[in-house]
Amino acid sequence: MPGTPPPPAYLPRPVTPSPVGAFFGRTFRGDWAGAVQAALWPLVLLLVGAVALAGPSYGQDDEVVVGFVDRLRVSLALLLQSVGGGFELSGHERRPVFGGTSDLGSESSDQVLQGTASLHFVPLTVTVLWIVALLIGVRVLRNRIRLRAAAAPGGVHGGTAGFEAAVRVSLLVTAGVLALALFAQPEIEGVEVSSSPVLAALGALLLGLAVSCGVLHREDLAHRMAARPGAQAVVRAAGTALRALVVVLVLCSLVAFISLTQVDDLAELADLDEADVSPLLVALLLLPNLAVTALGIGWGASAEASASGASSTYGGSRQSGSFGLSELGDVTNDWAVVGALALGLVCALTIGVLAARRLAGRRGEQFLAAGIFFGLVLLLAAFSGFGVEVSGVGGSGGGSEFGRASGNGTVETGIGIPEVLLFGLLWIGAATFLAPFLLQMVGQRGVAGAPMTAPVPGAPAVPGAPAVPGSVPTPTHSPALPHSPAPSHSPAPSYVPTMEVTPPYAPAPKPRGSAGIWVATIAGALVIGGGAAAGILFWQDGGGDDKTDGAAKGASASASRSGPQDPSPVASEATESPEPSASADSGDLGVVNVPEGSEIMTDPEGFSFAAPTGWRREPVDPQRPGQITYAGSTGREEFLVGVVTDAPYTSYENFLNIEKHTKSAPDKSDYQRVRLERNTFQGRSGAIWEYTYTDEADRTIHAIDQSYIAENGTEYAIQFSWREDFLPAGEGAKTHRTALDTWRLISD
Repeated sequence: MPGTPPPPAYLPRPVTPSPVGAFFGRTFRGDWAGAVQAALWPLVLLLVGAVALAGPSYGQDDEVVVGFVDRLRVSLALLLQSVGGGFELSGHERRPVFGGTSDLGSESSDQVLQGTASLHFVPLTVTVLWIVALLIGVRVLRNRIRLRAAAAPGGVHGGTAGFEAAVRVSLLVTAGVLALALFAQPEIEGVEVSSSPVLAALGALLLGLAVSCGVLHREDLAHRMAARPGAQAVVRAAGTALRALVVVLVLCSLVAFISLTQVDDLAELADLDEADVSPLLVALLLLPNLAVTALGIGWGASAEASASGASSTYGGSRQSGSFGLSELGDVTNDWAVVGALALGLVCALTIGVLAARRLAGRRGEQFLAAGIFFGLVLLLAAFSGFGVEVSGVGGSGGGSEFGRASGNGTVETGIGIPEVLLFGLLWIGAATFLAPFLLQMVGQRGVAGAPMTAPVPGAPAVPGAPAVPGSVPTPTHSPALPHSPAPSHSPAPSYVPTMEVTPPYAPAPKPRGSAGIWVATIAGALVIGGGAAAGILFWQDGGGDDKTDGAAKGASASASRSGPQDPSPVASEATESPEPSASADSGDLGVVNVPEGSEIMTDPEGFSFAAPTGWRREPVDPQRPGQITYAGSTGREEFLVGVVTDAPYTSYENFLNIEKHTKSAPDKSDYQRVRLERNTFQGRSGAIWEYTYTDEADRTIHAIDQSYIAENGTEYAIQFSWREDFLPAGEGAKTHRTALDTWRLISD
């Protein structure tokens, strides 16, 4: 038709935001109120700590030069160093001079004085408390997110919701720290204080992201690592290293604090006798710093101090000193040296024993945990020191360079990093190498030795009898497992359970001379670590560089004697994974690490797992063959284990089929899928299904079901279900996680 425009050649696509834009859109449209609540915890901690530090007058009895507000701002600047801030003083003063003459004979009108001073110090106590406060706030936010998701039946359970919330919390924490750092910059009597706001905000951002993502994004990270055995091994090793580091720091902090209480005239030595401040209160802010120093001395390293200065008038000079085991013996007595070595021995054995217990049978991961622990100790040693830099310029203000003088100086204290590196390798390497043998020799049950068991019918009940093939270690605690209903077309299992039988081990003979083995092993570690440390210190005193180099080579060789590393078994997958224990393929029992409050359930159908203590197997319903229930006295909480021999389908297909019936089931209204996805469990193809529904009693039920097909063709579905208002947030997923970590098939 004339005058009608032709149709467009194509229709433009709707404009959609990029993935990054969509992510930030969700982030900024999210729950800011909950993020504010989480961010307030560490910020309030800094404010409360600053108020406490600003309370004393610090000897200003008659004339108060620094008021409470200025003391508060200075205290904040000091505390912000715990997250990366700085502390720098700068001043400029012009003083009139009357009747004076310069070197050239001209009369000078005034004198200019200006200088700067920087303090380099990280109060690790505040750093630890700041992280703990943020951790508490983020955990509260996590519970808030879960409750809001459960209360919204049609809500979105996005896999990145945790990361978006973590970004909001980190941004708020960063903004709060930046505001505090800008406030913490007073000017007092011509002296300006700088808290390095940018560095403080950057440190808060990095720490905030690490802590927030670790708590809120944990489940997503666990899913992504489920199919990566290498990543799981690193996580297990890092978790063990962190636990050992906490134990070591607590022990060394107690020793250091108790040692300070025994020092006479400590206030005078610390130059706090006129400041109305107890030096022990100051020591509380420095406990981790002191703990690292005590640990280094116990291993044979020295605390070093150095002072240097230079001026345009007098030239330069430098002085240094050290305090180690030999100086400790001179100041106190030989028993103090023995106590320091004993502290170093206990700290080294802590990481060795924890690695041997938590990572039993995985020598490679044990040495990896020791390496991570050692790296963390070195990192703390690098940040535990104290340093001051001072520079100044003074002279006449007439513009002549001849009447001006300048100078600078530095003071540094801290544990010697090279010595910690050398002696730490000796101590930790020896302890990690000896700890598994130590536990095995003393008959540690459930770790490296044979577990205690009950006699089996037909098996010899005498000490030393061989273990029954296919039996499972029976630890004392364990979580529970659920069940997945088998499809109607699935064949029923052919078994008739008449009674619960727990195939056990025969009692293992008690090792002989365990006390002697303990003494010999500890003495060996003491000789390897303490003897080498003392010997190398002696060689260093002799002044031979070649001897020191040879000792360093020996230390490296000792630390690398890990031998062949065992491959890490693939850990099972589920929602939250605190610390997966060693998993095994069908027929390989491995080592079961059962947490407190759980015990191993061994089923006549040929499997075992950990369930809460006191739970028992219920009779099988004849109308539901192949579905085995374990429950306790609480009522609704239960594990349901489905067993289907020669399964003609994949676990994922089976879950999809069951889900269709679940949606229309009258006893499962308001069904909501949380996730249903393929995964790998103990090296076999499987699937995990998590969902919620409302039962006939109007209770919200949460269920997690892990299914897989074993090597023999049998499908096992391990489901745990619980009332959401009965168990605390995260407890149900943790119970299911423990069951999966301890799940084992018993070979015939």
